[in-house]
Amino acid sequence: MLIRYCNLRRESIVVNLPRRARGVKVLKAVSSPLRLQILNLVFDNGSLSYTELMNSLKMNPSRDAGRFAYHLKFLLKADLLEANTETKKYILTDLGKMVLDVADRVEKKADKPRGMLVRTSHFTLEEFDANKIANSLIKEAKVPPELAKKAAKEAEKRLRKSKTKYLTAPLIREVVNAILIEKGFEDYRHKLTRLGMPVHEVSSLVGAKDASRDSEAVLSKAGKTVLSEYTLL
Repeated sequence: MLIRYCNLRRESIVVNLPRRARGVKVLKAVSSPLRLQILNLVFDNGSLSYTELMNSLKMNPSRDAGRFAYHLKFLLKADLLEANTETKKYILTDLGKMVLDVADRVEKKADKPRGMLVRTSHFTLEEFDANKIANSLIKEAKVPPELAKKAAKEAEKRLRKSKTKYLTAPLIREVVNAILIEKGFEDYRHKLTRLGMPVHEVSSLVGAKDASRDSEAVLSKAGKTVLSEYTLL
């Protein structure tokens, strides 16, 4: 009985070794900031060629070619990236996508103690939720779900780096719109933009001498501004 148990135990170890070795290889692959940056670049762009990746990393083709090739091969051997033979570009494997998702969740978990708060129009503070950005993009601007998730993820990264004490919906929208413009999605930005008056103009309008006597005039002016901006979209 003991001999049989030992044999079964030995067989179990032999089966698990390749799986563990692969796991170690994956962890080593993402332990390098540069390799993680490569994965994120491919995720953000969908696919990138050898040259496009080097340019995005601001690497010198003659000076950094060897270093870049080493890290790229490491990712390929770890099965996090694969080459598309037709387009000659690199894309993420399913494992690569999963690893990035896990890395993103770990980063969020690490930042949890200093989580971001959003001040709502109901004068309450709520915890920031990137899913709400993605949902707004899909609902308001008809952005494809995959693109909406990428934009929301990028917005969250930028907002976290800003270390703002609390956020507001208009501020979040500004950041998202900036990302859409940078990525060349101007049509989506038009659908998501806010219409209204700058704070200075509203303050001047409310503070005018006749404003206290005629609140309807203030509302009329604000309404006309919104409609005139709408016609320019």
